[in-house]
Amino acid sequence: MSFALAFPATRARALGGSALGARPLGARSKRPVIASSRPALRVARAATDAVVDKAAHNEEQAALRDEMVSGCTECTMPFEAERASALANAALADHSRASAIARDADESDDGTSKMSLRALVVGAETGKLARALLQKGATHVLVLDHSRLMLDRAAEQFDGTSSSTMGNDSGARFLRADVCDVPAYQGPFDAVVFNDSLATQADPAEALRRAVLLTRPGARVVVSERESVEADEAESSTRLDVDALVADLPLQSTLDSPRLGKTMRRSDDDRSRRDESSDVTFVDLSCGSVTHTYEVPPLFKLRDAVAMSAPVVEGFGRGSRLMGVPTANLDVDVVAEALEGMRRGVYFGFARLPEDGKHGKWCKCVVNVGARPTFADGEGVTVEVHALRDFGRDFYGERMDVVVLGFLRPEMRFDGLQALVARIMADIGLARGALDDRACRERVDESVGFQVSDE
Repeated sequence: MSFALAFPATRARALGGSALGARPLGARSKRPVIASSRPALRVARAATDAVVDKAAHNEEQAALRDEMVSGCTECTMPFEAERASALANAALADHSRASAIARDADESDDGTSKMSLRALVVGAETGKLARALLQKGATHVLVLDHSRLMLDRAAEQFDGTSSSTMGNDSGARFLRADVCDVPAYQGPFDAVVFNDSLATQADPAEALRRAVLLTRPGARVVVSERESVEADEAESSTRLDVDALVADLPLQSTLDSPRLGKTMRRSDDDRSRRDESSDVTFVDLSCGSVTHTYEVPPLFKLRDAVAMSAPVVEGFGRGSRLMGVPTANLDVDVVAEALEGMRRGVYFGFARLPEDGKHGKWCKCVVNVGARPTFADGEGVTVEVHALRDFGRDFYGERMDVVVLGFLRPEMRFDGLQALVARIMADIGLARGALDDRACRERVDESVGFQVSDE
């Protein structure tokens, strides 16, 4: 069960009592902490050990958050104003989109820009974060929460302002929904902030994945979790290892030059780095929170391009038969070394048939490295290349050269063929747009030439 009730700030209603009783927001005491990167203290919940009833979980969260709000007339959170300012700064300071808007305004006749900067907040609290984001330069802020009472309380920050439920109108909007259920048309977002909310999602890894799918290159993703004074070692041991979750996403820490591209590491490399280090990831001493900030690299760029050359082998034939997306399967034994540095997921780059005079030039392509999780058949890893042009023939046994330049998303399971095909079409669109950029062409051997058309 998902909730999709949207309302503007001006429709905030008075809050009544709750059958669960009152517990003011300010009752949660906090303290600043240091997040160790040692695996004994930080556990990645990339996969849920037990099946979670998502609807029941969300209802429980709604009830708990309703209880926090119910009965309080002046709800506050520890370090509330300072934390809102800090998170807005993490999400938007020196943002590439904000810079583009400023340039566009300077070049316009009336000194204004029609470009938007959209932010998504997961976890309403009292609305101060939404206001801080707008003050920092966001044109649109969509606030999600499972609790209607908490959304109403957050909306009171905007009483007396003009607002609309229409997504194209600027300002703050409030939606009772699960982040995994937010439709693509609400975005794309330039900033996503998990406001003390990621750890309480039914599946934190899936929530983070779905949120990132709603972003575009240059977007910031901020994950901030409050820490309670009462937190003991047992609670600390289940703290989310956000860095581990991000390893499979098109995100790079803002502390590691995200504009140079995403650094791909093997899973065992990640474990080794965490075993050898106990460094602080990020500590916000003024706000009693551990905050991680990441960025989607420009053009979904990989810092290091991956070159593969292998014979084309027969696959399942499902790409052409069921999905209308024909793929060439590379011999995985030949490209095994290249695969060691790649996560399972969807990439893009350029491909060619070097031994074919007609098709020897580079053409755009989307590359899937994975195990086809939506289908039950087949074992092992496959490398499927979908060229964004029609070669007009089969080429089994011929060598294909591929240069992978960008990473779009991790391998994911979809609810049936229709959802899978829709996502594949979106992937193709994103890949085509990125590969149109001159910066991508400069990363391959341009002397080979490029196909005039990729249709």
